[in-house]
Amino acid sequence: MKSALALPDSARADRYGELMRRHLVLAAALTGVLAVSACSSDTGTRRTVTAVVTVSSGDAAASGSEQPAASESAPPTDSASPSPESSAAASSSPAVSAAPIVTGIDPLKVDCGAIISADDVKKSLNADIPNDRLKVNVAEVNTDAGQTGSVRCLYGLSADKKTGQITLRLTSYTDAAAAQKQVGVTVQNETDNGGQISQTTVNGYPATIALRDGGLIVMSYDNWTLAIAAPASVDAATLTTGLPQLAGAALTRIIKS
Repeated sequence: MKSALALPDSARADRYGELMRRHLVLAAALTGVLAVSACSSDTGTRRTVTAVVTVSSGDAAASGSEQPAASESAPPTDSASPSPESSAAASSSPAVSAAPIVTGIDPLKVDCGAIISADDVKKSLNADIPNDRLKVNVAEVNTDAGQTGSVRCLYGLSADKKTGQITLRLTSYTDAAAAQKQVGVTVQNETDNGGQISQTTVNGYPATIALRDGGLIVMSYDNWTLAIAAPASVDAATLTTGLPQLAGAALTRIIKS
């Protein structure tokens, strides 16, 4: 029968058994006494000499100590828990690796119907919207910020066809640095207006979510930006988990188109 202290696949189980045998031999040795008697030739007086014989076995008795060696009282190294450094390194690894940036894409030319659909909105945000859409070219762009063009895609149109329940905006810039900078400006504006900001990823690329009167996700990709706004009728938890999914579907289709 195995001891409750025995560890599977560990040298510790053998050491506990060997230690018990050593104690038994040592106890027997300590109780063994050799009495040697000799008679004096001169006086005839009988003298008794008592010698204590100690039998040692292995390294445990070499030092004369009955305590287990340090290696026996400590857990074996091969069954020790991973170091904090290795655990931290494993947990810090990204769950999704971003693919290399595909350059030369003009997102403004992509048809809104090819980017997302009412089914995508239902799957990601659990929201039902009409399956209609409208593409609006933004006439005025901020050239000082490096913007070169912008379009809005409205999904789930209102009765007057001027607004949509979901708004997707694509904006192109002179370079990638200008696109990244504008994302920072947008996030700062949401922060200043009381938005709840959190960082996320879209297909492995950095993105930011702002919750304020609904939800907004914004990110840059090469020299353009993608932003999707959803209504306040969708709860915050669903917006936080669903907006990255919706943006991921949009980004994938824009790149492939």
